[in-house]
Amino acid sequence: MEVKAIVLAAGKGTRMHTELPKCAHQIIDKAMVEYVVDSLRAAKVEEIITVVGYKKEVLESILARKTKFVYQAEQLGTAHAVLMAEHLLRDFKGTTLIAIGDMPMITSETYSQLIEYHAQTDADLTVLTTNHPEPFGYGRIIRNQNRDIERIVEEKDCTEEQKKITEINSSIYLVDNQKLFASINEIKSNNRQNEYYLTDIVRIFREKGFRISGYTAEDYWEISGANDKYQLMQIENYLQDKIIKKHLLSGVTIHNPRTVVIGIEAEIESGCFILPGSIIVGNSRIKKGAVIGPHTEINNSQIGQGTLVRYSRVKDSDISEDKTVGPFVDVLDNEIINQKFGMRKDFD
Repeated sequence: MEVKAIVLAAGKGTRMHTELPKCAHQIIDKAMVEYVVDSLRAAKVEEIITVVGYKKEVLESILARKTKFVYQAEQLGTAHAVLMAEHLLRDFKGTTLIAIGDMPMITSETYSQLIEYHAQTDADLTVLTTNHPEPFGYGRIIRNQNRDIERIVEEKDCTEEQKKITEINSSIYLVDNQKLFASINEIKSNNRQNEYYLTDIVRIFREKGFRISGYTAEDYWEISGANDKYQLMQIENYLQDKIIKKHLLSGVTIHNPRTVVIGIEAEIESGCFILPGSIIVGNSRIKKGAVIGPHTEINNSQIGQGTLVRYSRVKDSDISEDKTVGPFVDVLDNEIINQKFGMRKDFD
């Protein structure tokens, strides 16, 4: 099944209270939207189109060479945002995955499972859902007796009984591309915000007799978005705990892990020691037996087996095995750019 994706990332995010576009805010060492695009690419999505708007040049710089871009000058709702990509997808006969740029925790595995489920059920539209212990604020999934999705009801429109439903809409859809663009213009803006909401596509597809299915993600945290700095912090804490747990269970010793920062792309071999206050981010590789820290930053660098790096910063560099770097050294592109107290030994 041929799949292309549209990533909705045009919003300003006024509740962030900064001039930075909402989807450009970072979690650990990557912008939210970059997590989304990288997961889609890892799920073998063949082409990605990102809808940008407010300060579009910021997102275009972050995602350079990873996606195509279309511009939404006015933010008139999610359906309107999807329409901005119509000219690039008009002749596409496959399936379109509509993703959200401020939902960075959805893994490539979940996207792949969603695609597989869509194919297995022979659906025209598949909605990604999850069961959330605190569903307040989310649209609720209404299913019929056959467990097919009938419609999505927004929180403000829910009856008291519907508010008890814990299955929520993620706003992520996998949809037959030709049927999507044949139907999307039927969406109206007759709501309080005068915006065109993509959730209405479920009702329209149901009225046309198209097959609608729902795939439920097991981890509701994956469906969490960030609308303000507090939610951003919650997502970052969740992801950091997940990353550190993975390394601990694989045999990495991490002392005082609450003081340690490790990026999602960093690889650390079993037998390494990570000491308090250390940061390992970017495309970094730490070989077996290396000791990092205390209070050391490794950014986009490789540290050789058995090497000690302490009270130092190493960026875009390759340190060979059994060396000692620091204390108080800055290494950039394999060159020492600052050496406050010198190193105990040279490194290659």
